Amino acid sequence: MKKDFEIGQSNEIIKSGKIHDLHNLYDYVGIILRGDNCQLQILFTPNSGYGEGRSPISLCFGGIDYLEFSPNFGSKVISGLDEMGYKKPDDFDDEWLLSQEQATNDDHLFLRLDNNSFIRIHSEFATLAENKKLALQ
Repeated sequence: MKKDFEIGQSNEIIKSGKIHDLHNLYDYVGIILRGDNCQLQILFTPNSGYGEGRSPISLCFGGIDYLEFSPNFGSKVISGLDEMGYKKPDDFDDEWLLSQEQATNDDHLFLRLDNNSFIRIHSEFATLAENKKLALQ
């Protein structure tokens, strides 16, 4: 997967030297899945208490070749991200995630969310976009 960002610590996305702390400064809003062109957006909005002055952001994936959600994904409220990392395609033990330095382009990105929810994805490319306004609200 070609990305225009890196994972810093297990809760940070870094793009062009700017750190986005998704655990402490942002809240998970939702996803937009487009089946007509195999694209997914994961949307985050600044936390009202700690993320003031920040723009909403989204992780955008194109050319998806693997997508998995935790069982019953969306059946409970999800408000935040706990951690992120990478998993080898054949490794389904999500207790241990690989760091940016340990991962290869073939590894899946794993996002652990609240309430034991997760998103696991691999795609041709992934980008981080700062948005003035989110598509979902």
